[in-house]
Amino acid sequence: MKVVIGIPARMGASRFPGKPLCKILGLTMIEHVYKRCLLAQKVDHVFVAVCDEVVKQEVERFGGTAIMTDPDIERPGLRVAAAAKTLGLVKDDIVVVAQGDEPLLHPDMIDLAVEPLLKEPDLMLGTLVAPANEDEWLDPNEVKVLVNKHNDILFMTRSPVPSNTRNQVGQRLKQVAIMPFRAHFLQEFNQMEMMPYETVESVELLRALEHGIKVRAIHSPYQSVSVDTERDRREAEEIMKTDPFYPKYGGNLL
Repeated sequence: MKVVIGIPARMGASRFPGKPLCKILGLTMIEHVYKRCLLAQKVDHVFVAVCDEVVKQEVERFGGTAIMTDPDIERPGLRVAAAAKTLGLVKDDIVVVAQGDEPLLHPDMIDLAVEPLLKEPDLMLGTLVAPANEDEWLDPNEVKVLVNKHNDILFMTRSPVPSNTRNQVGQRLKQVAIMPFRAHFLQEFNQMEMMPYETVESVELLRALEHGIKVRAIHSPYQSVSVDTERDRREAEEIMKTDPFYPKYGGNLL
């Protein structure tokens, strides 16, 4: 069984155009994400699913693998699915979708994400989740996650839930967008009809939930920083200065 990591990346992000190539301590964000994924223990291959020639050139410049995909693909998981079709994966291989805007990704997050699929042959997919603070709970850019007692996901939304936020029910969880899929199911997922809640919330895993597929919430103790704005980039750069993994691939601080 192989474990491969697919990193979706495109230049046309609405909130931060060109962000795959933004610099953080001298390296592009996509290089940070790629090289941190390589530090995971349970990984056989890493690739970037791209739709822009300039990103492909950057990935190849630092020695990575880039696979071109249709620019009209909207969802990151579906972009990875399209690229993964070229890899000759077999049924039970695992494809981990790791977002290209997480330059502080902890390599152990990858190993944590794949563990349930390694142990449970009938589990098709999951996503990392982590505690959300008050600001994150109110931020529509953060996807909130409701789970049942088995840690299977009930719903995902950009709204703070339950609606009466003064009465907290259970732990407030947010999605950490590292999503492991069975290779064969990722291709099935790519062909599934887009569903109403997925469209309204702009959360692609709702497609699986709306089709009745179990999605496992995998609790992560690691925090990361999604870079969606220039302010986020500066925050990530400050944290990177004391990051324990950066020296393993980035050399001296610039």
